[in-house]
Amino acid sequence: MKQLLSCLCFLLLMGCLPKEAKQESTAQKSSKTTYASKKNLSHIKVGYCTPTLDGPFYVALEDAVKNAVKAYGMQYLSTDGQGDINKQVMAVDDLLSKGIQVLVLNPLDPKALVPIVKSANEKGVMVFILDSTIEDEAPYISSVVANNQLNGELLGLWLAEQKKADLKIAIISGNQGNPVGREKRLGFVRGLADGQLHGQAKTNFQIVAQGWGGWNNNGGLKAMEDILVAHPEVNTLLAENDAMALGALKVITQMGKSDAITVLAFDGQKEAYVAIKNGEFAVTALNSPKILGETMIEVVARHLNEEETARTIYTPSVLINKQKVDQYYDPKALF
Repeated sequence: MKQLLSCLCFLLLMGCLPKEAKQESTAQKSSKTTYASKKNLSHIKVGYCTPTLDGPFYVALEDAVKNAVKAYGMQYLSTDGQGDINKQVMAVDDLLSKGIQVLVLNPLDPKALVPIVKSANEKGVMVFILDSTIEDEAPYISSVVANNQLNGELLGLWLAEQKKADLKIAIISGNQGNPVGREKRLGFVRGLADGQLHGQAKTNFQIVAQGWGGWNNNGGLKAMEDILVAHPEVNTLLAENDAMALGALKVITQMGKSDAITVLAFDGQKEAYVAIKNGEFAVTALNSPKILGETMIEVVARHLNEEETARTIYTPSVLINKQKVDQYYDPKALF
């Protein structure tokens, strides 16, 4: 741990942490609103468009947004992009047709959703971005996201701290072109390389395979099957979310490689916490849908109260291992 902390200090001194890490961060929120609105917001209609509801993360995120909107006394509407860009555009159009004043959008693609955001803005709708990114040209007010790059760096630094020889790494990514996944894996590689250089004055890892798991359990399972057939030498897996890692874990267990492959992932799904407690996962980086949703709607409420809000707001970055897992594990949690 001391070496891990020294690596972080080294990166800060050298300016290696991403610029985003220096922007506004938030503390963990409770399930109740922590901000008291001075205005009556009961006339405000908030529309939330999720990219998909395929997976517990997105279900929990939608639930958090809905509950937070209602806690502030606002009206709530939602639509589902069903994992398809064209369907998400139509879903946003549907919300706009229902007279919303606020659009909270979790975009599937950073470029393809720009025109519909511009259309919403022209109609006088206030746009906020949640959990993902969109091109800067899009006229949105604020975005609330996990610091995915920093989360990746924390995972990479942790792996460097283990000082394992001859790392053969496989990465299971969500979908091609997704900016969140890209930030996660680039942060991981950066953290691992910087950590090894700082601790050993050399690097000793190879990324031997990348698979695509579609952010879900079955996709992770299939990707891991293909990876281990082509690359049986893999001894480390980075999955860009816990759901894919849990699917991959089934394959790892079936092939008798539980002791041979170190599993790292992102999000903090409760099933991943169980896997950490059981020694099947090594670590995960926190990306709580509950904190994301509650923080987003607090930002909306603050803006409606004419308070200034940052363009980008990051939720906390936390590395969760076996020593910390009991602080975060809640068997009754939706996610």
